Amino acid sequence: MGGWPKPALRIGGQNLLERLAQAFRQAGVAEIGVVLGPYADVLQPLAVAAGAQPLLHAVHGPTLVDSQRLALQAHAARHPGRDLMLVLADLPLLTAAPLRALLQAWAARPAGVRALVPAVEGVQGHPVLLSWQAVEEIRLQPAEEGVRHWMAGHAAQVLRLPCSDPGHVFDLDTPEDLARLRALLHPAAVEGGPPLAP
Repeated sequence: MGGWPKPALRIGGQNLLERLAQAFRQAGVAEIGVVLGPYADVLQPLAVAAGAQPLLHAVHGPTLVDSQRLALQAHAARHPGRDLMLVLADLPLLTAAPLRALLQAWAARPAGVRALVPAVEGVQGHPVLLSWQAVEEIRLQPAEEGVRHWMAGHAAQVLRLPCSDPGHVFDLDTPEDLARLRALLHPAAVEGGPPLAP
């Protein structure tokens, strides 16, 4: 996104971290952690203001797997024995209703399912739900392996749940994604983002 911290994007005056934290709380998730890598100086105050626990990397230039493992480590330390929900912080359309539906599906999942992934028109989305057993097994993998590696090796234990809500898959990876979001939410104000091309 042109060297710009995506979770600081504001929609209707509310930054994306705050919007996501609010959605999760409305869905019944009481405690939220936010893994911070680049732009931690900008994002940490936003995370604190949103009532989330900032999780800061000790490594320079962390990868997605590094961030996943930091989240798993913090979860294991604070909530041993509990299941975990992992989500990316650049999902501007994710709201409480589809999160509640995921949690209901997780509670009613078939025996043997240890991970749940929403899928919209065949595209895997977020959040990913992991059982405590899956969390522990992922933590025991080699340092370079994350959630995707575990799911690839345990396909029979992963439920890919068909969903219709685009909030699960609409993320912000490019300036074009941001332009699509602005068009979709117009006339609501979408503020921030990389400078527009001349």
